[in-house]
Amino acid sequence: MPAHIPTERSFGLSVGSVCLAASALFLWRGYPTVSLVLLVVGGLLVGLALVAPSALRVPSRYWWRFAQMLGWVNTRVLLTLFFALVLTPVGVLMRLFGRNPLQPAQPETSWSPYSARRRNPKHYDQMF
Repeated sequence: MPAHIPTERSFGLSVGSVCLAASALFLWRGYPTVSLVLLVVGGLLVGLALVAPSALRVPSRYWWRFAQMLGWVNTRVLLTLFFALVLTPVGVLMRLFGRNPLQPAQPETSWSPYSARRRNPKHYDQMF
C-alpha cells in the first residue's frame, strides 16, 4: 500500500464518523434536512475510507489546509482573549493586593559560599 492511504483513511473515518454522529444529533434535535445532508456526507466519507481511501486525497488536503488556517486564527484570537480577559485582570489584582508570585516565600536562603579549599582550582585536579 502507498504511504498516503492511512492518512486519507483516517481522515475519512474520523470526519465521516463525526458527520454521522452529528447527523444523529440533528435528527434527534428535530432538523431532518441537516441530518440527511450530514448522513450522506458521513456515509460517503466512511465508505470511501473503507473502499477507496486514495479517492479522499484531495478532500483530505483541503481539509488540512482549512484546519491549519483555522488553527492559526484561533490561536491568535483565543490567546489574545485569554491574556486580555484572564491574565491581565489577575495580574492587576495581584499588584493591587501586593502579591508577587516570583518573590520567595522565605527571605532567607540556604545558600552558602564555597570554602576556600573548594575555590582553589587545584582541589579538583585529583578528585579520586
